[in-house]
Amino acid sequence: MSLPADLAVRPAAPGDEPALAALIAACDESYRAWAPPGWAPPPPGRELDRWRGRITDGSWWTRVAEEPAGRIVGLVCFTQAVVERPDGTRTVEPIPGRAHVSAVFTHPDRWREGVAAGLLAAAEEAMRGSGYAEVQLWTPEAAPARRFYEAAGWRHDGRRQWLAELAMPIVAYAKRL
Repeated sequence: MSLPADLAVRPAAPGDEPALAALIAACDESYRAWAPPGWAPPPPGRELDRWRGRITDGSWWTRVAEEPAGRIVGLVCFTQAVVERPDGTRTVEPIPGRAHVSAVFTHPDRWREGVAAGLLAAAEEAMRGSGYAEVQLWTPEAAPARRFYEAAGWRHDGRRQWLAELAMPIVAYAKRL
C-alpha cells in the first residue's frame, strides 16, 4: 500500500524527538475512547529520552511520515527481536530471523488514509531485505488497532502481559514475512 501523496517518508533524525513525543501523546490520548473508565494517558514528555536513543544508536530502523509543512503524522520503528521473560522483561539474546516492531503510530486526524499501512509495508520490505523471516509486535488488548493488524495478516500468538507505563494489558501479534 502506498502513502497519501502529500506525505514524505524519511528516516527519523535528531531533533525529531519533540514531534515524535507529540504524535505519540496524541495517539495515547485517543485511547480514552476505549480504555477502562478512569484511565489516563502517560505524561506527554515520557517519550523524549526513548526516541533520542532510538534515533542515534543505529540498531533501530525508524521512518516518519511528514506533511509538507513539516508536521510528523506517522511513525514506524523496528529492531531485532530478543527473548522476553514471562514477566515481560527483555534479554539481549536475539531471536534469529525475527524482527520486533516497537512503534506504529498515525496521528488521529490522519487515520484511515493508509498512513499506518504504508509505513508498515515499508518496514516489512526493509525487514525482508535485512533477512528477517517473521516479525512481532505488541498492542493494547482492547485497541481497535487489532482489527487493522489482523486485516494486514498479523495473528495474535497467545502472549499477553501487563504494560505498566500504559497501565493496561497488551497482546502480541506475529506475522511471517
